[in-house]
Amino acid sequence: MVKNNSEIIAETDEDLQLQAGLQLSSAERQCLLQNGMLFMDLQRVKPYLAGIRRYLQDTQPAERVWTLFKVQDVADNQLSHYILSVAINPQNQGE
Repeated sequence: MVKNNSEIIAETDEDLQLQAGLQLSSAERQCLLQNGMLFMDLQRVKPYLAGIRRYLQDTQPAERVWTLFKVQDVADNQLSHYILSVAINPQNQGE
């Protein structure tokens, strides 16, 4: 079954809540719906990182609709942000 973008965002939010205790704000959900990605600073992610890592390690990529990337500053190789990325379909933007 193909999911629409709203269902994908809802599943992402539910996964994050259940697996890591992270609840996305309505603005964060809207950003994911519009862009397919959300930049999150270290302070936002840090309390939930262990749960997110466990979930991503224990769940096959084909079974997930989202992932989390680290962004490092090329000048000093320091971690600067995380990107929460979802698999949305741009053609289903209005759903």
